[in-house]
Amino acid sequence: MRPLWGARGYTLTELVVVMLIFAVVMTLISSSFTNIVRSSSQLGKRVETDIGGLIGLELMRGDLELAGIGLPYALPSAINYTEAPDSLQLVPGYPETQAYKYNDGPAPVAPFAYRIGSNIGFNGSDYLVVKGTPLGASRVCRSWCYLNYSSRTSPSRVEPELKLGGRDRAIVLRTGVGADGSPTRELVANGRNFTFFLDKILDREFAPKQRGDSHLVYGVELGDSGGTWLNYPFNRSDYFIRRSEISPLCNEGTGTLYKTTINQNGSPTKYPILDCAADMQVVLYLDTNRDGVDDYHSDSLESVLKAEELREQLKEVRVYILAQEGKKDPGYQYPVSSPDRAILVGDPELDDSLGHVWSAPTMSATFGAQWRNYRWKVYTIVVKPKNL
Repeated sequence: MRPLWGARGYTLTELVVVMLIFAVVMTLISSSFTNIVRSSSQLGKRVETDIGGLIGLELMRGDLELAGIGLPYALPSAINYTEAPDSLQLVPGYPETQAYKYNDGPAPVAPFAYRIGSNIGFNGSDYLVVKGTPLGASRVCRSWCYLNYSSRTSPSRVEPELKLGGRDRAIVLRTGVGADGSPTRELVANGRNFTFFLDKILDREFAPKQRGDSHLVYGVELGDSGGTWLNYPFNRSDYFIRRSEISPLCNEGTGTLYKTTINQNGSPTKYPILDCAADMQVVLYLDTNRDGVDDYHSDSLESVLKAEELREQLKEVRVYILAQEGKKDPGYQYPVSSPDRAILVGDPELDDSLGHVWSAPTMSATFGAQWRNYRWKVYTIVVKPKNL
């Protein structure tokens, strides 16, 4: 009896061909799936980096905008204060970043709202210091009010408003107009004491002596934060990059961008605000002839200008931060148009000395031969000071 055609079955050759085709298809599917997973992971890390960078750098932007609030323009000659102790070293291994080198005082030297150490830190990054009463960590630091002739505070119409009670510590500034028509803000003191306690009964020495006088009160520290006196009549935050415990996803040549509040007892409180940070450059834009257009740019001014000149001439502050975005991607190549200028951390319209030019060989020496497998990003913060 002749077998039916459909019951003949498959030959070994046919089975091998089918299995080979199946293996090829599964390999292609597996490869595509792996690429999708890798791309998804890269995208997820990039989004995570962007979110973290957005939050941290907005904090920095806010501090830059608040710099100068509550800073006196003049201090009594009897006042002598210290911000950071000599022993405070926030970036180990870089002696020029010792915090005390950016102290102001003694009187009658007025404090600078911004101070910069140019190219002295980790990977040649800048060290940035901002000063003002709102730069502390407590709620009272962003509060202020008026003080009248009868030693009473009057509302400032801001939230949170500075109020009596609790013995929060504050400073008093006597405001007015100088002989040349410029505004004045002199720190009020009782002898060598510049602390003003927001108690139920105010110290008459800090109140206006004449009915037409105008005094402003700025909160500096909570009354229950320990200690009795203020070390200095404002608050301060230092920004810097240092090598520390970083994510294993970060390139080994990067560090962490920190905000550090110098507390009134001289101790620091550090806040990490951006991981995988490689460089930070700060540029000040000044209008020296006061025609409304910036005509001078610098990354360090305190040795050239007085605090008064900085207040009058500063038009813009820009901070450039080089950081790794996402994690290492073997399938990615960072684009380089010129090996001598692989990455510019700064303003391309200004002289290179005001920023930091990274060549391809320098990137390789600092971040490894595979540095182009990382997505590098330069974040830019632009602030127009309004509180100087």
